[in-house]
Amino acid sequence: MTASDDARTASLCAAEIPLSVSTDAGAPVSPAILYEDEHLLAVEKPARLVTHPAYRHPNGTLCDVVFARQAARGEGRPWLLHRLDRDTSGVVLFAKTEVARRAVVRQFERRTIHKRYLALTAGVPVAPTGTIEAPLRRDPTDRRRTIVDANGEYAATRYTVLAHAGGYALVLAEPLTGRTHQIRAHLTHIGAPLVGDVRYLAVGHPAASLAEGAMLHAWQLHLRYPGSGEPWSISAPLPLAFRALATTLALPADESALHARISELTNVKTNVLP
Repeated sequence: MTASDDARTASLCAAEIPLSVSTDAGAPVSPAILYEDEHLLAVEKPARLVTHPAYRHPNGTLCDVVFARQAARGEGRPWLLHRLDRDTSGVVLFAKTEVARRAVVRQFERRTIHKRYLALTAGVPVAPTGTIEAPLRRDPTDRRRTIVDANGEYAATRYTVLAHAGGYALVLAEPLTGRTHQIRAHLTHIGAPLVGDVRYLAVGHPAASLAEGAMLHAWQLHLRYPGSGEPWSISAPLPLAFRALATTLALPADESALHARISELTNVKTNVLP
């Protein structure tokens, strides 16, 4: 399945039944269908939208609107395969069959799914590329945060600085494990917290007011397609707010240019950062 095939499918699916819900800030959003067939459903989650119902958010979530869409189409409820933080935008996968659910969950458990995120950071990592291996745990003084701690669980994030200007950077982050707030905590650990991330930026940091939330986008997922085992990938375009802020910060926002830049850096030797 090619990217162009996915794009055509997305445009057809998105036109069938409009999806609409409000973010926690009350702004109406319409999550887009990125891909759909008899096995998988890929949805673009907007930033500031909770992925699934929880104690503080019992309804009005991405799952609610997806489930309502499927019910309106006379289809069964799909399985949510993973989640994104509220502030994070990007690809969220659902399985429409039990076979697909088992196949993809197995890949998540074995960590064979390749995840790529794009982040705008306040601060430029010293090393242009590397792997951050630093154990993580919940902050005992603030359970809403994750911190690096020797007694935490093993966590690793590979990163590449794609561009930087004026003390800000566009970073490709590839989590190799799946800890809570992993990318946010790891980038903070190396002096590059996310723009807009008030949970991890220092109090009074000017980057806190540049965005309504942490500038992190779940850009791509690469996995084996359920059943066939063929390599398959899905991507979510950069949101308008992300692209606009990147441009303001003199950082690239054209995805074709980003793909080219990543290709240039493919063979760069990676450092391991403690």
